[in-house]
Amino acid sequence: MIIEILSNPAELKKVRSKIENFCKDNFKNIEIFNVKLSVDEALQNIIRYAYKMDKTKKIIITIDKISDESLKVKIRDYGIQAPIESIKPRDLEDVKPGGLGVHFIKNSSKKMDYEHQADGGTLLTLIF
Repeated sequence: MIIEILSNPAELKKVRSKIENFCKDNFKNIEIFNVKLSVDEALQNIIRYAYKMDKTKKIIITIDKISDESLKVKIRDYGIQAPIESIKPRDLEDVKPGGLGVHFIKNSSKKMDYEHQADGGTLLTLIF
């Protein structure tokens, strides 16, 4: 399944709903909440950091069933590329609001991989 959205936070509800329906239709034992949370957090980071809250930019989400127990989600943006080494969870001892998106994504998925793309932007691949 391919979902193409604009970088508008109002689009996130639609993405969560499509992910939930895809998971319910294709899996018996996948943690749907974790998939939705991870994708939502990743999209929020793209909107906030790669697109600087510009609501008009393209994001492409590809969802594939790998097996009866495994799901692959690819999220492609065309925004500002953050240095890969800087994309990491903050120390949980550093108590303050926000900044836990990467922590949630990393802990909710089996694999998380960022790749800069030659034509700009970043591809995030998540395995659940």
